[in-house]
Amino acid sequence: MDKGKNSPTDLNGLQVDGLSTRSLPEAAETPAILGPLAVPGHIGDPKLPGSDKMGQIAEGHGEVDDLGGCKSIYDAVPAPLVQNEMVVIPEEDQESTYAGGCFGGFIWLVATYPIVLALFVPLIACVIMGAVGIPPYPAFVEGNRARNSLGAQQFDAYVAARTDWLDQSGAGGNAASPLGVGSDDENKEYAIFTQEQTRQSINVWFESKSGNILSEENVASQKRVLDGFQGIIAGFCQRKSPTDSSCREPASIFSATGKSDRQGLVDSLKNANDVQKDRWKNWLGANVNFDEGTGWWTKARVRVGGPLQDFKNISHLDDEQSKIYEAEYKAPGFTGLPTRDGWIAKMNDIVKDEASKNPDLKVRFSSFPMIGPVFFAALLRDALLSIGALFAVGIIIWLQVGSVLLSVAAMVEIVVSFVLTLSTWRIIGNESFTFIQVLVIFIILGIGADDVFVFMDAWKQSRLQPKKISGSLRSRLQWTWARAFAAMLVTTSTTIGALCLTSIIDVPSIATFGTFAAIVVFWNFFFCVVWFPNIVVLHDMFVVRGCNDGCCAKRVCGCCCQSCTNNWFLEDGGKSAHEDRKDDIRALERFFKYTLHGFIMNKTYRYCLFAGFFVIALIGVVLAATQVDLTDKSLTESFLKESSDIQQMFNLLLGNSLAFQATSDGRKRAGHVAYGIQQNNPIDRSGTYALGEGDQIGVPVFRETADLNSAAFQTHLVETCDKIRELPSVAKRVADKTPESMCFMSDFKAYRLAKGLPFPTAPETLVADLRAWRAERCTLPGCYKNAEGTGVANLDRRYDVNTGFLVDETDDKRIAFAFVSGNLTIPYLEQQLSVIEPEYDEWRNLGDAQNKDGLEPFGITDRTDWIVLMHTLINGVVTGVPIAMLVALFVLILATGNIWVSLCATLTIVGVMASFFITFVAIRGKLGYYECMFLQITVGMSVDYVVHLAHSFNMSPRHSREEKMQDSLGEMGISVFSGAITTLAASGLLFGCEFNVFFQYGSFIFFVILWSIIWAMLFFPAMMIQFGPNSRSGDIAPIRWVHKQLCSGMGEEDHGEPVKAMGVHVVPPEMAVSVGSSVVTVKEDEVSPKP
Repeated sequence: MDKGKNSPTDLNGLQVDGLSTRSLPEAAETPAILGPLAVPGHIGDPKLPGSDKMGQIAEGHGEVDDLGGCKSIYDAVPAPLVQNEMVVIPEEDQESTYAGGCFGGFIWLVATYPIVLALFVPLIACVIMGAVGIPPYPAFVEGNRARNSLGAQQFDAYVAARTDWLDQSGAGGNAASPLGVGSDDENKEYAIFTQEQTRQSINVWFESKSGNILSEENVASQKRVLDGFQGIIAGFCQRKSPTDSSCREPASIFSATGKSDRQGLVDSLKNANDVQKDRWKNWLGANVNFDEGTGWWTKARVRVGGPLQDFKNISHLDDEQSKIYEAEYKAPGFTGLPTRDGWIAKMNDIVKDEASKNPDLKVRFSSFPMIGPVFFAALLRDALLSIGALFAVGIIIWLQVGSVLLSVAAMVEIVVSFVLTLSTWRIIGNESFTFIQVLVIFIILGIGADDVFVFMDAWKQSRLQPKKISGSLRSRLQWTWARAFAAMLVTTSTTIGALCLTSIIDVPSIATFGTFAAIVVFWNFFFCVVWFPNIVVLHDMFVVRGCNDGCCAKRVCGCCCQSCTNNWFLEDGGKSAHEDRKDDIRALERFFKYTLHGFIMNKTYRYCLFAGFFVIALIGVVLAATQVDLTDKSLTESFLKESSDIQQMFNLLLGNSLAFQATSDGRKRAGHVAYGIQQNNPIDRSGTYALGEGDQIGVPVFRETADLNSAAFQTHLVETCDKIRELPSVAKRVADKTPESMCFMSDFKAYRLAKGLPFPTAPETLVADLRAWRAERCTLPGCYKNAEGTGVANLDRRYDVNTGFLVDETDDKRIAFAFVSGNLTIPYLEQQLSVIEPEYDEWRNLGDAQNKDGLEPFGITDRTDWIVLMHTLINGVVTGVPIAMLVALFVLILATGNIWVSLCATLTIVGVMASFFITFVAIRGKLGYYECMFLQITVGMSVDYVVHLAHSFNMSPRHSREEKMQDSLGEMGISVFSGAITTLAASGLLFGCEFNVFFQYGSFIFFVILWSIIWAMLFFPAMMIQFGPNSRSGDIAPIRWVHKQLCSGMGEEDHGEPVKAMGVHVVPPEMAVSVGSSVVTVKEDEVSPKP
């Protein structure tokens, strides 16, 4: 029943501000007032506070407000207990009681010698960190691929075997390095300082905002920029020949057509044949109009020559040569960033000058050696914002706790927890950590601040507790620590449980990210319950000067403004703290306990909240089901924001821009059929590190029984190649419209037949015959290479990358692995699963169709790893998020021991997740690598606030759900609100970051926390007030029994059923007065005043 709506004859089970009448007798009822006088003694006893005022009321004089400002006489008493059909109130034991055992010893040590643990714990942490160290060299995107699914294993086995083939054949130079550095024999000497080879290229892209890139003004601007760049690198340009020291002109549409004026260029474009058009698109982009001579883009390449003086060739002492070039690019100063004397700065000046002359032309330039300095400069700018987030959290903690010392201690605790986790990470066997794991610091900023607020709010509230709690520093610490420990343990358990679930995801960086974050959360919890209380006690002893035990200290900006009063009884004419209790608590506490609670208590408002949150959740579910799609952007395309000039230059440099994707000899994906590798156990990953790439992927497992030398296999492989040419997914060459298939066995067959040699060849001579075919330079059909450029490897520069054979290391006459391929029609940048998956299925079906004669091939494409990754991430989200919610429910049941509280809290978490998709769709709406990774941890981040409130609700000593929720809001509202503000401030600063991972991470945290605090502070209280349990309804007896055993002696109140009452004072009937609803009736003939 609600207060104010009860009649004196309908009070059965009434609870008002802590009173419980419970099962009162129905007959012979006489009114009696229970208020501040309902303690051992008599009315009028001068030793009892408020006795005179109560007597005045009993005689019809005075008002209820005279009772120290209490609106109701019930406000001043704790919840009474019921025994033998009558209302009773236990006698208050004013002596402090101390816990024993390990817990009691710990509290004694902290209260008596806080300096011991304050120094000892950090010292041990430093010893561990010093002895173990931290894992080296964080890698930016290591371990970002699936590893354990069959598709991932087959793809990695194929890549590893192909790499072995390229190394064995010596054909891997150009394929292995984007710079082409590895293609030269380091022992081959050239004339000193000729620089007639291309060591590096500075790519320059010109974009016309009007779409007329070949206007006279734009052509003149392009020539000026290229001439300026050429002049900057003059001492390092590529020479025309060993005998001609002049620089080669930049490769561009000007050099390709031999024209340098607009009219000449336009005429050349109009008269170009199909082959010329296809080639010139490399310089003109995809949207060029050859008939009109218009377009949006052109590209040029300024060539940097090598080898440098005193080096044999461009690959000789590569690291030393690279350092010389790097110094020219940057002319690095003290910070390592480019200075005004470097190529980068000088080229930027030219670009800015040209932009002022020709606003229609936008110039971008980059090269692989420039990536590091440019990215580092952008990363430095984002790092400053990240550091700003740290300072923002520190300032908010300082404002909330009111102490610089405590706020510094809180930040030290957070940072040490992170660093100690790095050492722990190494102890458990990890060789390195990833850049992504560094982002955990932003998670622990919010969680760490939240834990600090929980402890400090409990510490401040302990001053307002009864004398047995607030009477000494040790009893205050005991009460504070027990309450804060229980609250933090519940949230820490749910968060760690949700984070650890990411370990089931078959992507190492995501799996380790969640595990790493869970370890950080654990260490933060450890420091907050073991180390931080010592700092609080030291602060209370030495900073809060003049404030004795049991006194209230209000600290603002380091100033101590004391208001010392007795917390329970009046002394020296003072006023009971409970008489002015509502005014003593902080403004935010008053807001949550009275204003917000009163708002939700209104049925109309409460039902409106239910309707509003239901609509929000429904919209989120609908958007998640209909509007969320998989991304088509790879990691390299999403390092930075799409609007970032650096990201656009990076995309152009790597060929990931749609502006240059229409040329047939551009970058293409390929499909492959591989032989010799085991189908179901294709790779051995033992001895590899999960976060590794490259040589860390494992060793292919070859089929010892596969005979890839036999005549049957030679014929079979040619048949496979014929079927590849018939696949719809295989691209056609522009010149002759033939399929772009690469098959060494088909070409070997054509070569043999053209020379009049038999095919198939003898199995024992197959390897030797293949090597002879590759070594011979001829012009016959199927020839490998020749000087005329008509060989199969001449026509396709990636021939050796896409077809070949690996000879067994133990038997140089046996082929262990062979593969054939075909270029695909779907554009290189296409990553949409609905488009590329049918292509993958087509090649996989081809592999299955050719699974005969005991050969067991399998088909894959270059997009296999992306397809497998996307399926892995989606399956992880679809299964991981619900499992995380079930884990949260399980932990909540264990922590609260109440099924109804746990279900309401879990329903709130479900609502948070549903609501989050509203903002997700509004911001991005596409699931990629980062999005799926962050979604895995959103449950772990969204549980804290509602779990705090749920635990506080369950621990409230009051009996009705309305009052229990009021206690919960009053005790934990300020803590969760402060924690949310801290996390929102820290994550909000990341919106300004240029790196996409920072921006997305910040937006995920910001909106998850925003929705979490909204649902926790509005929906959850409404649910508990409407449907929550009264008293111990919904308790799970075995779990509650375990709680009682574990918490025995820890300072927590016994919140069980009423126990035997102590002495009480019952107001005689003649003193009863009617004060609104503050009238309780008892049977006159069964009670009597205490003598």
